[in-house]
Amino acid sequence: MPLRGLQAEITRNMAEGVVLVRTSDWQIVYANPSFERMFGYEPDELVGLPVDVVNAPSDRDPVEVASEIQEALGREGRWTGQVHNVKKDGTTFWCDANVSNFEDSEHGEVSVAVHTDITEKMAAEEELRGSESRLHEAQSIAHIGSWEWDIPADEIVWSDELCRIFGVPVGTCPDSYEDYLACVHPEDRDLVNDKVQGAYGTLEPYKFEHRVQWADGTVRTVDSRGEVVAGPDGSPVRMLGTAQDVTELTQAETARAEAEERFRRAFEDSAIGMALLSVEEKSAGRVIDANDAICAITRYDRETLLGSALETLIHPDDLRQHAEGVRALTAGEVTNLQTEYRIITGLGDDHWVALSSSLVRGADGEPVHRLVQLQDVSERKRFEGQLRYLADHDPLTGLFNRRRFAEELEREIASARRYETGGALLVIDLDNFKYMNDSAGHAAGDELIRVAAKALKAKLRETDYLARLSGDEFAVLLPHSSQADAEKVAQNLLEVLRSGVSLLTDRGPRRTSASIGVAAFGDLAQRASAEELLIEADIAMYEAKENGRDRVVSFEADSRRRDALEQRLTWSNRIRHALENDSFVLHAQPVKAVGAPMPETPRYELLLRMVGDDGDLIPPATFLSVAERFGLIEDIDRWVVRRAISMVAGRNRRGDQIAVSVNLSAKSFGNPLMIDLIGDEIERTGVDPGRLVFEVTETTAIEQIESAKQFAYGLHNLGCKLAIDDFGSGFATFYYLKHLEFDYLKIDGEFIKNLPTSPTDQLVVRSLVDIAKGLGKQTIAEFVEDEATVEMLRDFGVDWGQGYHLGKPGPLTSDQKTAGPNPAQTLTVMTSPSAMT
Repeated sequence: MPLRGLQAEITRNMAEGVVLVRTSDWQIVYANPSFERMFGYEPDELVGLPVDVVNAPSDRDPVEVASEIQEALGREGRWTGQVHNVKKDGTTFWCDANVSNFEDSEHGEVSVAVHTDITEKMAAEEELRGSESRLHEAQSIAHIGSWEWDIPADEIVWSDELCRIFGVPVGTCPDSYEDYLACVHPEDRDLVNDKVQGAYGTLEPYKFEHRVQWADGTVRTVDSRGEVVAGPDGSPVRMLGTAQDVTELTQAETARAEAEERFRRAFEDSAIGMALLSVEEKSAGRVIDANDAICAITRYDRETLLGSALETLIHPDDLRQHAEGVRALTAGEVTNLQTEYRIITGLGDDHWVALSSSLVRGADGEPVHRLVQLQDVSERKRFEGQLRYLADHDPLTGLFNRRRFAEELEREIASARRYETGGALLVIDLDNFKYMNDSAGHAAGDELIRVAAKALKAKLRETDYLARLSGDEFAVLLPHSSQADAEKVAQNLLEVLRSGVSLLTDRGPRRTSASIGVAAFGDLAQRASAEELLIEADIAMYEAKENGRDRVVSFEADSRRRDALEQRLTWSNRIRHALENDSFVLHAQPVKAVGAPMPETPRYELLLRMVGDDGDLIPPATFLSVAERFGLIEDIDRWVVRRAISMVAGRNRRGDQIAVSVNLSAKSFGNPLMIDLIGDEIERTGVDPGRLVFEVTETTAIEQIESAKQFAYGLHNLGCKLAIDDFGSGFATFYYLKHLEFDYLKIDGEFIKNLPTSPTDQLVVRSLVDIAKGLGKQTIAEFVEDEATVEMLRDFGVDWGQGYHLGKPGPLTSDQKTAGPNPAQTLTVMTSPSAMT
């Protein structure tokens, strides 16, 4: 076909871009209008230009491409492919090219190329490839795989991620439904088949979780979803679905459910009252949930508590404290609210509770609940109240004790000094009380004290203070009273005791009387202290006794009384000085085995001494009564306990095992604070508590049997032992032997010192030994002064003996060694008035 004819034909019929290139020099000899528009050239502008002007640079060598085209043209007469072109403005684009050769009479051999712009097609394909890539990435990130099942052909196509989820190599997915089921965990295959078959039959989508099992045994959990595609006739032709690996999510959900269940069980079953409160603004403080324990504490059922504000239960007097605590908690000033307050229960009574409250926060850190825990501490509060009460009051009468009375006296003196109001102090001591107490029994004696206290209180003003200072001794503080007024009150009280207080004995009722000392503080308030006033009234009371009892005596500051006052004040100060400056020492007296051989070597009793200003040792008889009179005896007891246990620890460190038995005063025995001190010292020093024996006199044990029982129980809990001292001196009762835990009975020296010559003492000692042995206890005899007594004690079965014949007291120096094959010893520390040897 000639060129012109061909050109006309192409121009008329071809919408694609057409270009004719002379083969000999590769110059363009013709381009149709479509080609020129495609490449951005004006008509005939391309004619005469080399074909390279429309060829864009590419990754392939142009010579190589031309050679490939030439070979195809020579072999097949045509070449088809994609070429990278460039427009006049430099923009590149892709075209499909179809090249053929022709012979032209004017130009010779020419190549005719038909170009079709495929830019949009290439962009669409690229977008599709990008979408597929993004889909694969999204599936990989979300652990979601997809599948498609051609039902008639039973062919399944899996995504790469689905292969990974099911643990099969990518590209090797199951070919059939049965192969797919083989990848499912054996225990879940029936479930999967039921779901798939159900969807197949109903054409309804499905969603459920099941497990898959990899070839290596790994088990994963997947969330499986699918739906059926029906054909025109309504029959299933395809199924499409996804599977997401939710193993970690399921494990986290399981852990969360287990944690919630643990919290629920802890919440429901806790013995501590627990409630969840709302933190929403409109319902803040209202109960969302409550356990049985908080219902028991508040005496409200759960239905009543739900939706109610817990604050409505709080005692009105404690609301402000609670509100301030909740404010601090919600403001973030505290992370946990710890407080105690009273609540009004459903029964209308009030109970003390300990509250712990904290905020429960969500994942975003914002509060979602307020958790409240309540414990009923009413019993503890009651006990603390009792302790506070006992710290200030006498347990037998309910009156103020010496310590609290001294505080009130100091306050009243200070008030009188400031306002010049005056006042007076009475000290009242019942006459012959010890005789009546011993003859009628201690229970009758206690009743007499209670009756006397009640009678005295009934005759006093509400502004007056009445206290029990000791066993049968009372004190009265009369504010704003003169000496004359005080003497008149004292006479009235004396008359009340004479006429209204009596003790029933075997010989009939015995009326009581009293000796009363009066000390007024008018101008004395400017110089007197509570201790001085007590001494003045005490001196006057003793003078009343010396003058025949049953009378009132007022203190007058004559020389004799001033000397007595000064002497007592001096000893009081000396005791305080000795305590502050460590001016006490402990001496040891041997306690030796007199009966059958003992597993322990001889023991020691420690005796207290005060070091005088000149270095002389002062026996306890000189100062212990003053210490008891002015409330210093417990301080001495504490000093002795600490020193004795430290001594044991020191000897233990030197390889000389010893143990200490401490004879406590009546004030310390029964005081729970002394148990605490003993326990603290044992823990601090590490001594064996089994080598600590604490002694109490029989009279002390009888007079406070209930507190003695608790004290003995506390000692044995610590691992210590208890001895009853002066056994037999309070022979009126053996009641405490049945109810008191103890380890040793120390027979009173009155039954020992004349033992060889007194049949009566012999009978008593035999009886006491039989009682002790029957109870499984050991006995210790005091006042052993000769060998004849030792022999008789041995015959009677007494275990231990103590006295000058067996060993005199003296310093227990650091280099003093113990006798016997076993170095274990017991040191008995004596501090009570009975230990004045």
